[in-house]
Amino acid sequence: MLHRFLSGHWAIEPRLHDRLAPLILSGRVDINSAKLARERRSPRFETVVLDTPNKNAVGSGSAYKYLPKMGTKEGIVPIIPIIGTMSRYGDLCSYGTEDISQWILEAENDRSVVGMVLEIDSGGGEVNGTELLAEVVRQCSKPVVAYVTGMAASAAYWVASATRWIVMESATASEVGSIGVLSVHVDMTKALEKQGMQVTIIRAEGSENKALYNSVEPIDEKLVASLRAEMKPIREAFEASVRSGRPNISEKVFESKGGMYPASKAIRLGMADEIGFMGNAVAKVVKLQRPD
Repeated sequence: MLHRFLSGHWAIEPRLHDRLAPLILSGRVDINSAKLARERRSPRFETVVLDTPNKNAVGSGSAYKYLPKMGTKEGIVPIIPIIGTMSRYGDLCSYGTEDISQWILEAENDRSVVGMVLEIDSGGGEVNGTELLAEVVRQCSKPVVAYVTGMAASAAYWVASATRWIVMESATASEVGSIGVLSVHVDMTKALEKQGMQVTIIRAEGSENKALYNSVEPIDEKLVASLRAEMKPIREAFEASVRSGRPNISEKVFESKGGMYPASKAIRLGMADEIGFMGNAVAKVVKLQRPD
């Protein structure tokens, strides 16, 4: 996990990164224990038991069967959580984008399901897996609605913008945005010196450019420029995905270069659609699944 945090690309709101980085680097986050606990527990929601047996539901060995499923006259609407820091395999006390993609596909194949709500409260996370999740959402034949409680920032907004409708809980406390990509470099040389350690990297002939981006060698402007060039297509893919999902979004959003917006302003800028609660999101799913 530390390797991915230091060497990977992240679509994450900087406020979250600033809190997360010291915890990971200090070793105060026990990633293995967090992952084991996540695997052992079911989602934090309880399943809603319907009055009639769900005879058409697809069997599943995943946590999909434990997700809350709101009963409506038209059918079932699963509530799928995207909460906390996003990573592909869920190593940061949250379910991974792989898990969430699987649940969406299971709901898509469940004949009793009319659509889904993604309950989102996330500052974003790892780019790896985010584009896949957004495409899974985009390609669903059943309507998917995003319900933003606190925050849908960066990678979380990448996914939210792929849904058909975005409901935000609060005009002031709910926010979306932070469209951008970053990479983290930590210079650990002074910390290692204090511990009496000096690291020397020896590269084989023909491997002179291997692992230049590390924490024990100085980073120069040439390498910074190379990393920026590497991240540019990711940022462009992020922006293209948002524009595709939100065709009426204002150019001001992209001109802000990663700005965050409360619900009241986000709606005016075309980043979201309405302020409401979970019931509004479920009702919108039902409305969207009806033929015109």
